[in-house]
Amino acid sequence: MTKSRDPHWDNLRYISGTLVVFGHLTDTIMDRDGLRWLQIATWALRVPVFVMVAGYFSRADTLTAREARRLVESILVPYLAIGFLHTLQQRYFWGDWNFQIAQPPWALWFLLSLLFWRVGLPYLVQLRHPLATSVVAALAVGYLSDFGDFMSLSRTVCFLPFFLLGWKLRQGLFAEALAAAWSRWAALAVIAVTCVAAWFAREEVAFSWLRMSKPYDATYELPLPWDWVVRGGVLCCGMVIALAFVRLVPRRKLPLVTYLGAGGLYIYLLHPLVLRPALRWWGVDWVGPWYEQALMPLAAIALSVVLGSAPVRRVFRPIVQPSLDWLFRTEPEKPGKPGKSARPGSPGGPGTEPAVPGQRQAADPAAATRS
Repeated sequence: MTKSRDPHWDNLRYISGTLVVFGHLTDTIMDRDGLRWLQIATWALRVPVFVMVAGYFSRADTLTAREARRLVESILVPYLAIGFLHTLQQRYFWGDWNFQIAQPPWALWFLLSLLFWRVGLPYLVQLRHPLATSVVAALAVGYLSDFGDFMSLSRTVCFLPFFLLGWKLRQGLFAEALAAAWSRWAALAVIAVTCVAAWFAREEVAFSWLRMSKPYDATYELPLPWDWVVRGGVLCCGMVIALAFVRLVPRRKLPLVTYLGAGGLYIYLLHPLVLRPALRWWGVDWVGPWYEQALMPLAAIALSVVLGSAPVRRVFRPIVQPSLDWLFRTEPEKPGKPGKSARPGSPGGPGTEPAVPGQRQAADPAAATRS
């Protein structure tokens, strides 16, 4: 039996991916109040939600030959291929070869971290309280000076709670609460409070707190013993806001949005390759009054529509979703084959996904430090 895609998660992918594009587009003009407010207000709806989606569609099975092939095809090869495209761009603009394999540029850190998360998941779930343990690890790792952006080590540990939260949702965590009528109003209240708080705290919040890509001594100005409190607040608030967002995003098919969300990984991975030349040639320093700032979200939406479109997905499929039959002896998993899971369409979510709601689902940028 062929399973159909769940439109809820495709909707989440598209909105989250578009907000990531917006974040990278406006990263250099955060002195504009409106843009800074929107960046802070939507932080938890960007990378944390994208990581949660990846966790939701990840499996905790023991690593088999087929699963190893799937990780190579859907994560490692795209990481290397898109990293090489970044290298070519940098060679064109700055004239030197800079292969950033160990320090991934722009959004590529997500793929490297995802590889670690997927390999480690079967072992992490053996813990009695994996989610709570991951939060403690994220707080503790900030005290280790060697855990920075090398191999995306800091982000791998610090965003792990969101990955495990997504996996726990697949196992039924908060299932009744997220389906209850009262939770919609609670989620609306969370988003409203977030927007208001982000406006009043916009000057106090440092974006380095949200990126979590470096140890405390390179990020925080608080006395060292209390640095973990800030990160703990960021993680807790981020998970609550992300869950509220998951509750509010429609579960039904939305015209265009659901289709584009199926290509959410294309939006996430390809937009830096478009933004780098655009920002270098035209820039965004001209943005001033509110009506010019309002053009930035519209530009992000337009770019995400293009990158998630069928022609772009067709052209870049060999890079983002390669099929390497010539390289492996192991056959890929066949969609719909009894007893086996479908081969994923992307690391952020399989091309064949859990059944739509109503059934019980089997539990889918100019700098290297940017989120």
